[in-house]
Amino acid sequence: MDRLIFDSHAHYDDEAFDPDRGEILRNLPAQGICRIVNVGADLQGCRDAVALAAQYPHIYAAAGIHPECINDTSPEALNEVEALLDAPKVVAVGEIGLDYHFADNAPREIQREWFARQLDLANRRGLPVIVHDRDAHGDTMELLQKYRPKGSCTAFLAV
Repeated sequence: MDRLIFDSHAHYDDEAFDPDRGEILRNLPAQGICRIVNVGADLQGCRDAVALAAQYPHIYAAAGIHPECINDTSPEALNEVEALLDAPKVVAVGEIGLDYHFADNAPREIQREWFARQLDLANRRGLPVIVHDRDAHGDTMELLQKYRPKGSCTAFLAV
């Protein structure tokens, strides 16, 4: 094979893949996709990401609560996210961050609290983070500088 691709940010747990997820995921290595990090966004997505990682040798998982999902998630959910980080192939905390673009997202202060808690969780576990930043660059950088993730790298997604 001439090329190998590492997909560092996928959402194969999304319902759009329900009809043929298994076929797609089984065939990716033959298409040159050597590794995938499937990224959780809500609690069920984190569970599904961990399950996919357990099922396929080329898939790894990240677990975290996306800022657009905070309104639908209880604060206690972070306890389950933390437990999911114990799964053997979880390699990052994510997708976490701030999204100030949509008015119906959680209030900014609540998003900042969730982001800070998840950055702290990543630091306690020594894991890198996958950051979502949309229209919140200053606050995102402030929190990243304050918590300085200790994992080997931070993937930064500015939308």
